[in-house]
Amino acid sequence: MIIIHWVSVGLAILVLVVWFRRMFIKLQLERIRLPKNTPVSFQRKLDYVKQAEQGKHVSALLFVVFFMAVGLLLVSFSLFQMDHQLHQTTEQNNQLKDELYLIKKEQKQLISKMPIKAYPQKGIGLKDYSWEELFSEENREKQYQMESDLSTKVSPYFGLSTTLIVLDVPTQTLNIALAGDSGSEDNRKQIKENVKAFAKEAEDISKLTQITFQMNLMSDKEKKKTYSCTFSRENEEASFSLVQEEE
Repeated sequence: MIIIHWVSVGLAILVLVVWFRRMFIKLQLERIRLPKNTPVSFQRKLDYVKQAEQGKHVSALLFVVFFMAVGLLLVSFSLFQMDHQLHQTTEQNNQLKDELYLIKKEQKQLISKMPIKAYPQKGIGLKDYSWEELFSEENREKQYQMESDLSTKVSPYFGLSTTLIVLDVPTQTLNIALAGDSGSEDNRKQIKENVKAFAKEAEDISKLTQITFQMNLMSDKEKKKTYSCTFSRENEEASFSLVQEEE
């Protein structure tokens, strides 16, 4: 492909060189002005030279057209090749997306069949995160990394979940929301216990005033149900209390 591009560039340069040379000769001949007393023999020689150069102009024009046609064919071939490669890349990309979707689906089905684990007594290390930096630096990338890491850590205790950290900079308050799919409804009792344990551990997080949970549960009749609850407290020194629960 690169060779074709360089050949096309070379042909274009060659066409320009031939065109400029022929144009220079043409302009030089047209600038010649003979005095009135010029011998007839010299005028004939000049006419002969102009006629000969005119023939060269025609020949050069034919070569230019030929080179331009070859260059156009090479460019067209290159475009067709690029279009073909783009089509192949698009198909491979779509195939990878389909495979990734199937993998995620199989992973989701596998995790949904696994029993929910009991929340560890020592917690998952919530207080080890740099919560204060979220307000001081306002670093969205760091917040996304924290949310992703939390989602991975809590998945054994809540199932497939997504963690969202909500900052309220004016009031300097912090909310944590977890939403996801925990599989079978048989996990409901364990999830409730894990939610309370998570809220208890989260009391050590400075400026955290609210925690919300929303989990999708699959019943025996394959109907999806939702369990949600909200914990809240007035300040960081108080304990979280359950203020809302829906099931």
